[in-house]
Formats: sequence, structure tokens, C-alpha cells
Amino acid sequence: MSPRTDRGQRSLTSSILERNARVVVFHPDDDDGQTLTNHLRRIGFQVERYWPPTDTLPDRTDLVFRALLPEERAPKSEWSGPDAPPVICVVSYENPTFIDQAIKMGSDGIVTTPIRASGLLSSVVMALYHAKRARQHSQRIAKLEQKLLDSRHLQEAKDILMTMHRVSEREAYDMLRAQAMEKRVTIDDICHSVIQASDVLQITRGMASEARREKE
Repeated sequence: MSPRTDRGQRSLTSSILERNARVVVFHPDDDDGQTLTNHLRRIGFQVERYWPPTDTLPDRTDLVFRALLPEERAPKSEWSGPDAPPVICVVSYENPTFIDQAIKMGSDGIVTTPIRASGLLSSVVMALYHAKRARQHSQRIAKLEQKLLDSRHLQEAKDILMTMHRVSEREAYDMLRAQAMEKRVTIDDICHSVIQASDVLQITRGMASEARREKE
């Protein structure tokens, strides 16, 4: 490993630790729960411990440690989801049941008891880092989906103007752009207005046609 790469990795870890992350520990009040809480506080995290797990998380929770119990076949995780903080499961020993439980919860890592300081920091940093990367990927996907939707709106609005005014596609785009510049809004905003106006016009025409048929 080159010194330059090493410096970059240390900087990345430091940036994660310097956030003074807020950690919630769902673990019974026993030696392992106390040991885990103490280790996390020594690392420099703000830690709150609860048992049993609560339905909601405190504000600005960055990471969750969640104890899994042998008799708990379907752990409740009301606070899990795409925007939820990463979760590290705590298990008494590794077996398929615990691993399956962790996977179903969307766990980002597993630590086993008895809790040891060795390896704990690595598990925390990796969970926080991968959660950050996952959020970035989700945001990028959302932007791409919005961009695709905007392009569809643009094409639909151009088609409407081309049909109504018998203009070319380029002329229809120029009309949309001119309106956006005049009203100081985005072209997509104008596209929405054109599409909505077209929908209203079609409804109005349909009602008028129905009224004429009733009179006849």
C-alpha cells in the first residue's frame, strides 16, 4: 500500500469519527450491553442504550446496534427503511437463524458476544461508510429518474404545442424556453403547465360534447 493511499484511508476514517456520531444501542442491561456502550463511548460516540427496542429512534441517530435473541424469530424494525441509519446486529453466536434475522433486518454488520474492543471500530466505520455510499447512490438514482421524467414531460409538452400550433419540434421547444425565461421558472415547470392545461382542455371538450349529445 502506498503512503498516499494510506493517508487517504486514514483521512476517510477520521472524517467519519470526527462527526461525533450518535449511536443507539438496543441491548439488554447486562455485561455485554454495558461493555458495548462503554467501548463506543471511549471511541468518542454519543451513545444511548434502550431495552426493549423502541418503535421510533431519537432524532439524528447515525447508527444502531441491535441485539438479536434466540426466541425472537421476527424482530420488529419499524424504524428500518431506505432512509434509516445503518444497523449492526449483536448475536451471542453465529448460526443460520441469527444470520437470516440480520439479513431480513437489512443489517450492515454483525458482532458477536462477548463484546470485545478489537474489531468494533472497524465494524462501525465500515457500516457508516457503506451507509453513506448507499445514500449517495440512492440520491444519484433519484436524480437520474427525475431527469428521465423531466425529459418525458418535455417531449409530451412539445407534442402538445406541435399539434395545437402546427409548429416544428424546434419551434415548440423555443416556445417553452421563451415562456420559462419570461416567467423566470424552469422549462419543466412550463411543461407541467402545458400538460395540465391540455388535460383540462380535453376534459372541457369532453363535457361540452356530452352536453351537446344530451341536447340532441
